[in-house]
Parts: sequence; C-alpha cells; structure tokens
Amino acid sequence: MSKKINYLNKIYEKNHETGDYIVEVSLDSYTDIFNEWDHASYKKRDMDPELALFIENCSLEIPFKYGINICFYLPKEIQNTEKEKVIESGFKTYYNFYTDFEMKDLRYSYRKVAGYIITSFLLLAVAYILSGKSDDLFFSTITQCFTVGGWVFLWEAISFSFFKKSSKVDTIKNYQRLARAPIYFRYDSHKN
Repeated sequence: MSKKINYLNKIYEKNHETGDYIVEVSLDSYTDIFNEWDHASYKKRDMDPELALFIENCSLEIPFKYGINICFYLPKEIQNTEKEKVIESGFKTYYNFYTDFEMKDLRYSYRKVAGYIITSFLLLAVAYILSGKSDDLFFSTITQCFTVGGWVFLWEAISFSFFKKSSKVDTIKNYQRLARAPIYFRYDSHKN
C-alpha cells in the first residue's frame, strides 16, 4: 500500500460498501452550511466560504480515481428530513454552477490561446517579410519588435497549454466530483 493511501486511510473514513472516502463535517445547525450574508433560498444560496474551502481541499487531497461522500454531523434535536433534501439540492446546485463557470472560463481561455497563436504567426510573418527589406536601423528595430512580439504571444499560448490548463481542468474535475458526491447526515454521534 502506498504512503498516500496510508495517509488517506488515517485521515478519512472509508465507505465500506463503495470504497469512497468520506469527508466528515461537524455542524451546529443546518444554516452553518451556507453563507450567513446570503439571504436567497437554500437552493440558490452560496455555501459558507470556509466550509467550501475545507471541503474542496479535502476533495483535492483524495486522488480523482476515488469517489468521495460528504457526511454532515448535526445535533439529534434538529433533525429535519425536508431541510436535508433542500440542503443536498443547494450543495449540488452550488458545485454545478461553479463547474459551469469554470468550463466557460476554460473555453474562453482556449479562444484566447487560438488568438495568441494567430497573432504570433502574423507578427512572425511580418518580421520575416521585413527582414529582407533593408539594412536600415529603423527597419531592423521594427523587425526585431515584430519578432519579439510574435515569440511572446507564442509563449503565452504554450504557457497556458502546458502549465495553466491542468490546474483549471483539475478544478473542474473537483467541482464535478463534489456535485455528484453522495451527501448524508448523521445525528446519533456528534463529531468533534
């Protein structure tokens, strides 16, 4: 068993039926799940930023090949199955919204990369055409400007494709996993 799996097994409980890791969250009330400043209905309300960050970081610790479950521990005296359904719906809506938002941002980034590549080739083509025109200092300087500009735009396209894209894709995968994660509530034992 690898060190990563040993670490995960020490930190997270495992659902013995599915093999999914369980992210456990202890709360005092149902309203702790949502942002206290957002007064929209629970289905449309933003999650509490600290709770969302905690759940997202826990999810990122667990490799994508494993599923996750979210378990909220609450006091027995406030048990309400109607609120559970509304909260589960709100949780999934929240992460589906951010999945869609990040997907749109990724598509926009792809369009920018295409624009960078086209601009790069145009600038490099102009530099190539101007390079044979004259040995004049002015033309030489302009040619160098077009060459540098072309390479800068090309580097931006390469930089996104090889370095920044994977981070964006991982964020989308994480949000998708959270949106489809089974959510359940426990009342018999309050986790501390």
